[in-house]
Amino acid sequence: MAKARRRSGRPRKAWDGRPITNAPPGFPLYATSRDARVVTFDVWTYMKHIAAKRLSGPREAEAVAFLDQAFEFFQAADNPQLASRPLLYYYSFLNLTKMAILTHGVQLPAAAKHGISDPRANKRTRLRLEGQTIRVVPRATDHSQVFPELVALLGDQIPEQRDYKIIDLLAQIPGIHRTYCQVTRAKPCFLPIRCFALLRDGAHVWVRLIVSRHDADVRATLRVLRTRQAFQRVFDQVQSEVTDELWFETGVRPGVRRGTDTAIRDLAEIVSEVGVWSILTSKGTRFYLCTMPPRHKLPALASIYAVMFYLGSLTRYKPADFDKIITRRYSWIIAEFLRTQPLQFLYGLASVLGGVQVVRPFAIV
Repeated sequence: MAKARRRSGRPRKAWDGRPITNAPPGFPLYATSRDARVVTFDVWTYMKHIAAKRLSGPREAEAVAFLDQAFEFFQAADNPQLASRPLLYYYSFLNLTKMAILTHGVQLPAAAKHGISDPRANKRTRLRLEGQTIRVVPRATDHSQVFPELVALLGDQIPEQRDYKIIDLLAQIPGIHRTYCQVTRAKPCFLPIRCFALLRDGAHVWVRLIVSRHDADVRATLRVLRTRQAFQRVFDQVQSEVTDELWFETGVRPGVRRGTDTAIRDLAEIVSEVGVWSILTSKGTRFYLCTMPPRHKLPALASIYAVMFYLGSLTRYKPADFDKIITRRYSWIIAEFLRTQPLQFLYGLASVLGGVQVVRPFAIV
């Protein structure tokens, strides 16, 4: 098999391979094992099951206590009549994240901090969402900052203290992106993935990225995405054998016998470095690549968490300002966010915890 990558001229011929048997259905984000996806309505009990498998004694009890608190806050926030919903959801997210951190073997100190804040500058400016930010800090050596621990859990990092605009975070949440584009008249920034195909021949494993040639979002985003260095490092366009598809392939990894699982994990890490976003739909999990500038990017679950922190902070300290936001230009976006994203965060974090795709029963193809 030729392993050379071609960056100019006519795309090379696609490598001849066959699909890997029992490939992880959540590849590349949820590919710790090749177990079948988990289908459950009771995702809370599933996460408690994961905690019990990985922890014991006081640490298990601590993780379960965080999970129980998260459940209570989540249930309370589910009441649409409560003005404090964002604050309740945020505290649910906070406790869920603490449980996830513990379950991944990181011990939090007793006085863990949020790791995310509402800068004073937000209070000094006229309340326009375009000017509002949140501030995040890098991961602490004693693991005392919760938000950067979440980002690390999602495979990313915050190298230094910096501010993120709320409007930029809302833009990179795929579950509300249609609404965001209609309200702001912004161009789409998500490229929908038809398939991440895991393929092999006798000795090698690789990934074929397949997108729909005539999809409007593909036409709007692919040109920009192909200029990104991360995409160029990982994918090389190849000749498609299907008329309405565009194909891109990674380099190969050794995949003989037991080496297949190692190759899959390596490829999942490589592909994820490009930046992969997901959304739980009625047909299962759908994956996207994003054209957002690297300096604005956070993992999707971290973006949901950060926006909920901001809205919760408004609800707690400036409720009149929150009322202004939900009755102005961005009211539809905020309403969609509060209606849809808590469940996306819940199932997304459960998938990260289990290392497999976790979906609701209605989300089966």
